[in-house]
Amino acid sequence: MDQRVCQRIVDDAAAICGALLAELRLSAEGGAQRTAALGGALASGPKKRDETARNLRDLAARELLPEVGLERGVRLGRCASEVAQALGVGAPLAPLELWCADVPLLVEEERAGTLRLFVEGEPRRAMLRALRGVGDEASHQLAQEQSRGRALEELARARKNQAALAAAAARLRREGDRGAVLPAIGEELYKLGFDSALLLAEPAGLVVAHLSYKPAVVARALELIGLRRPRELRTLAVPPEKSRLLGSLLNSPEPLVLVRPQALLRALFGKRAPQAVGEELVKLLGLGALLASPLRGAGDSALGILIASPRDPDNPDLGVLSSFALQASLALERVLMRERMSELSRVIEEAVGERTRALREANERLQEVDRRKDNFLANVSHELRSPLVTMLGYTDLLLQERLGPVSDKQRQCLQIAKGSGKRLKAFIEELLDFSRFELTRESMTFQAFDVREAIAQAVAALGPRFLERRLNVRQRVSRGMPPVLGDRDRVLQVLGNLLANAEKHCGDGGKIAVSAEARPGFVLISVLDNGTGIAAVHQPKIFDRLYQVGDVKDARSREQGLGLGLNIVKSIVEAHGGEVSVESTVGKGSTFSFTLPLADAGAAAPGAPR
Repeated sequence: MDQRVCQRIVDDAAAICGALLAELRLSAEGGAQRTAALGGALASGPKKRDETARNLRDLAARELLPEVGLERGVRLGRCASEVAQALGVGAPLAPLELWCADVPLLVEEERAGTLRLFVEGEPRRAMLRALRGVGDEASHQLAQEQSRGRALEELARARKNQAALAAAAARLRREGDRGAVLPAIGEELYKLGFDSALLLAEPAGLVVAHLSYKPAVVARALELIGLRRPRELRTLAVPPEKSRLLGSLLNSPEPLVLVRPQALLRALFGKRAPQAVGEELVKLLGLGALLASPLRGAGDSALGILIASPRDPDNPDLGVLSSFALQASLALERVLMRERMSELSRVIEEAVGERTRALREANERLQEVDRRKDNFLANVSHELRSPLVTMLGYTDLLLQERLGPVSDKQRQCLQIAKGSGKRLKAFIEELLDFSRFELTRESMTFQAFDVREAIAQAVAALGPRFLERRLNVRQRVSRGMPPVLGDRDRVLQVLGNLLANAEKHCGDGGKIAVSAEARPGFVLISVLDNGTGIAAVHQPKIFDRLYQVGDVKDARSREQGLGLGLNIVKSIVEAHGGEVSVESTVGKGSTFSFTLPLADAGAAAPGAPR
């Protein structure tokens, strides 16, 4: 009670009734009363008030205060002369008649205190009416002050609960697995004034997943129902459809349901909790009124039931419990969702691992088959080339008439045979190049070399063919070209394939140019010709294996190869970390370009230039 309110009550009463002294006594626990405030002329200052309070306590201890009777709710009594003397009045004014009036103060029909006034002379009827009015007004002020105090207490409790709910929500968000979130729910609910049990809905039924009581209490409770360890509670799973009470609680549309302890124990433990055991469990766990809150997840799915036992059964905060049950539902749903995701992830990982192993084994088998195929192609190509060389050699001998004269018709037939043999030899050489590269692609040796010398060597290797067809071949490579990093033999194979491709598509007397240009980090090498060119529709596929341009009609189209040369070029260049490209216009010629890394820019690991 606010001291200022008490002091205002006694001061107003003393002023209205003209009392020498006014005392406000408030009821305390157990029916006793205590002095809350003093007022009037005898207590006009702090020192006088303290002295008067001591005198009143002394008079009460000596039982000198009058025994007053009842009159219309106001008790009156004449004070003995010792009272007047003790209070500091009467000695200078003799004879003095001092009366005491006790006015009961009622709040909600209950005694809240007493207003005692000491007045000079016997009170008249007007005084009695004034006393009753003062009592009514004081009762009203006390009622207002108590209402305000309760409101402030409710507000403080609400703020405290709000802070506790916020802290609980923060903690539940931090917990990531069931083993941590279940104790957290119990501990946070305990802070809010509830003991609790958490029933989870699992495939086997509802199980007691967690109890917030002390381990010794839980152990004794388990002993009563014939169990030894908390995890054995899972063996007592109860399908909700077999228990009317549990089924109704699990699917209740209400946020909170009042439950009788004995009924809940019978529903959970059946024959393990007969009447006597149930009563002992109720006593052991301190179960009074139980509150059950259904826990729901997304889509209104049933997660379980939160059972709460308020430690203050006379004043449980149902709003706090309902809000916390929602937080517990969210925390459980998050944990269960994470468990399901983990399980699904594990299943997927196992399936992916199994599939990966199967694919790896299949890939190894395919690689083995591919190696056998390459070996087969290499062996077959080699075996075909040997007799073919012999056939071409004897054809040349016959055409040169070293084995005797031949007729014109025989010469014509021999020339056709020679041309077909040379074409077959070109096919075999292309197959050999392809199979040789496939078999040795993993054994390439990267080292620095002079690209200018490599280009000169590649051009010189095809010199006789260029002279035979009167092709003008130019090399545009500066002397200060920095060295490149790569397998020199493979790069020579790339240059040879591109130069042979240019020669094949150039007409007699055509032009071919080979250039090399240093760029940041790599060298760009290009082979340009003024041959038949390649249509735009074919350019994206020109480097695919076995792809041939079939719509180019020229005198040399019959000499097309197997479509492996440019694919080998692309594979070798990409193995060096470079790129290959083509620019071409039908009727004007083509430019094939590729890149190689500079020796000082990517000596450790080919693949830098892009």
